[in-house]
Amino acid sequence: ATQIGNLGTTQLAALNNTQIAALTATQIKGLTAEQIDEFNSTQLWALTAAIITLQALVTVFTVLAERRFNLTFTPLEDSIPALLAMGLLSFAVLSALGVSWRAALSDWRRNFVKDALKALKYFGGYALIAAGIAAVLMAVWWFLGDAGIQQLLKPVTEKAAKESVLLRQTASVSYFRPLLSVFSACALAPVAEELFFRRIFYTAVRARRGFWFSAFWSGLFFALFHGAAAPILLPVGIYFCWVYERERRLPVNILLHSLVNVVMLFNRMLG
Repeated sequence: ATQIGNLGTTQLAALNNTQIAALTATQIKGLTAEQIDEFNSTQLWALTAAIITLQALVTVFTVLAERRFNLTFTPLEDSIPALLAMGLLSFAVLSALGVSWRAALSDWRRNFVKDALKALKYFGGYALIAAGIAAVLMAVWWFLGDAGIQQLLKPVTEKAAKESVLLRQTASVSYFRPLLSVFSACALAPVAEELFFRRIFYTAVRARRGFWFSAFWSGLFFALFHGAAAPILLPVGIYFCWVYERERRLPVNILLHSLVNVVMLFNRMLG
């Protein structure tokens, strides 16, 4: 899935197996090992800082627009500008590194059924992780009691309750508004977040370090990106890295992520 026509024998020898695997589905024509290493260190953290800054600026702009025009958006609607910024910036970075999006999209269309079946398979693993998180919370409840567990989960439950109310309110006003939330949760977020957190962040760190180190840091930043739910989403982020490590197929991760968000959105709408 790669074109390595312009790399000489010396340059190829400088790439170890991990780095070559990390560049699967890209055109690495013209990239030297030194350029890859440079992106792994300096440019990765610059890109991460840029995405965090963009997210903060877009969030501030959205809040100001809500107050100025007396609007009320759901958290999923609020996240659309920040996710667009993340996705476009990730797209630009990967394009600069030599990714052929035309070839990638053709490959994704050709293998869609296989990728979807793999995503369904890995969704079972996510269900086991969710059950494990529930078991841990039950154990915490057993030690802390009702008051303790409620206080511990207060930021998460309050956010979920607010989001549920806003989703139902927007659905009662317009059919279009819930579609925006569905688009944000089930299409835009999986694409933008998998592009950055798995394809760029995890892959760049993984080219130098072991799986668990790379998966932990990618999962941590992924969890922190989601705010109050970060402690719960950390194992999910690590699991997404494990799936990417096994398959090296971004569409599998995107489809899996979308399935997870479909379940989350369904629970919000019912809650």
